[in-house]
Amino acid sequence: MTETTELELRSDPAEQALIGAVAFHPDALAGVLASLPGSDFYTPARGVVWDACRQLSADRVPIDPVSVARHLTAQDGWTPAVQRVVRAEMTSASSAVHAVAQARVVADLARRRELLRAFNRARTVAADHPGSASDAKAAALATLDEISGDDDQRTGGTLGWSDLWDEFEAAHAPGGSAPGLPTPWYELDELIGGLYPGRLYTFGGRPGAGKSTAALNIAAHAAENARRVLVFSKEMPTVDVTGRILARGAQVDLRSINHRRLDDAAMARIRTYVAKIGELPIKVNASQVSLGGIKTLARAHHHRSGLDILVVDYLQLIHTDTPSRTREQEVAQVSRELKALAMELGVAVVVPAQLNRGPASRADARPTMSDLRDSGQIEQDSDAVVLLWHETTADGQPTGDVTFIVDKNRHGPRGEIKLRWHGGYGVIG
Repeated sequence: MTETTELELRSDPAEQALIGAVAFHPDALAGVLASLPGSDFYTPARGVVWDACRQLSADRVPIDPVSVARHLTAQDGWTPAVQRVVRAEMTSASSAVHAVAQARVVADLARRRELLRAFNRARTVAADHPGSASDAKAAALATLDEISGDDDQRTGGTLGWSDLWDEFEAAHAPGGSAPGLPTPWYELDELIGGLYPGRLYTFGGRPGAGKSTAALNIAAHAAENARRVLVFSKEMPTVDVTGRILARGAQVDLRSINHRRLDDAAMARIRTYVAKIGELPIKVNASQVSLGGIKTLARAHHHRSGLDILVVDYLQLIHTDTPSRTREQEVAQVSRELKALAMELGVAVVVPAQLNRGPASRADARPTMSDLRDSGQIEQDSDAVVLLWHETTADGQPTGDVTFIVDKNRHGPRGEIKLRWHGGYGVIG
């Protein structure tokens, strides 16, 4: 295992979000300005700009690129690197709500870098201390004690009332964009408000019902709208995931893609679509990584390039790193840890999940949350549970519609929406 370096414990997107928001939402970010020092930024020039904004805020001077430039010129801090930050990043508007969340990321990574430096110092002390091994141990522990103070407020763990109020004000600041990321279906957004950072969204269905299709529709829609997406596919190789995204976008028959029988016209439509969308901010991993691997890779992706939506397809195919557990215990652990990961990274996690055969044996074949296979923990952890149901006619033929049954919605009403099923193109709606 390679050692983590300080370079890896940074987040350019988080730092840029803060710099981009401070001139547009200084009042909403007053609490963040007061509590986050510029030294927490990995990039020194951003830290200098941030500290200048903190001083201007304390002096009740409007924060804008001109005032920052004047302040830093007077302090002999108007260096070329600082100028680039002000001109390139401070003029790019960013949501106040998003910036508050990213402030926690910046602070957390700063604490991790401090911890890494402390461990490196302790390792040096342990190796070079002139006394006995016991003396070296005491000296090394003393080095670690330097960072053992209460960091709750700095890391955003435990917040006092003033910080809670600042956070609430920032979330409702005029001009701030709503944190919910839109799905491809406005009717679903009306019910659940879009996909919110820190929440777990479960899409349940029987095999072939479209749960993976729904998740990939969400992923592609988000990427097309410049949202950063990471997909873990546990049952399809990357080429098949790509095929579904292209079938949806180019309106090409999915079977011809799956069977490698694309004619010239279909390939031309695909190439036109690819040229139109450019480089999508989406990454797909189809390796057989465990839950621990998913968490590690998601954290690395989030810290290095930013992450808005994590899709894991699908829940019951994920295995933990803990052997000799029952299947129910393993699925429960996966569910809990994916919810915890959503909150830790501040991303929306979308997880297709298999339903059991219960609906097929009932007179009313409509699924319910209790049909989620292997564990009741899934419905407890999920912020929203959407069940896919294909209604049939009296003679058992599909109607061509698929119903999204929102059977759990922690932050709003339950309900149903009916959409068109275009499974041949990998599209719902």
